Amino acid sequence: MPQLTALDAQFLNIETATNVANIAGLAILDGALDRADLQALLGRRLPYVPALRRRLAPVPFGLDHPYWAEEDDLDLDYHVREIGLPRPGDDRQLAEQVSRLHARRLDRSRPLWEIYLVHNLSGGRTGLYTKIHHAAVDGIGGADVLAALLDTTPEPPTGREDPPPGMGEAPPGRDEPPPGQAEMVARGLARLAAN
Repeated sequence: MPQLTALDAQFLNIETATNVANIAGLAILDGALDRADLQALLGRRLPYVPALRRRLAPVPFGLDHPYWAEEDDLDLDYHVREIGLPRPGDDRQLAEQVSRLHARRLDRSRPLWEIYLVHNLSGGRTGLYTKIHHAAVDGIGGADVLAALLDTTPEPPTGREDPPPGMGEAPPGRDEPPPGQAEMVARGLARLAAN
């Protein structure tokens, strides 16, 4: 039942309609990438990436920093999206599209990440734009997430159960659930009194 640190909670609190706290990356891939294949890869790799399996569990009345709760029914159809650029699909069009995607806030009722496959790039390329809320990962954590999700060689592991490179033999266990509403309120009031 990890609770957000003060710094992580600050990344949530600074967001407005015009200010977002997303960390993002854009990869340009040679050739095409299929959404179903990407979802299948994510389905195998997500057990190794706790940050992408957690959603916020707010404390009643905002008395304390939210907790992370493990999402039991992760909806990859929601989190993995695809769009196509109009021809010619040049870098300027891609930059404009990524700018629009990045400016949108993430849905706080779901795990705080989205991946977009961007089709129709010039030269037969495909874009892979990933955005994760800064409250869920920092810069180093974001690099760890990408390392778990992407292969480092052109030949990916052959077995369905192969762990991502550098991730160990077994995925980490499940998080304990966050405390119940009454306990969250009691802890929040105790922290307020202590402060």
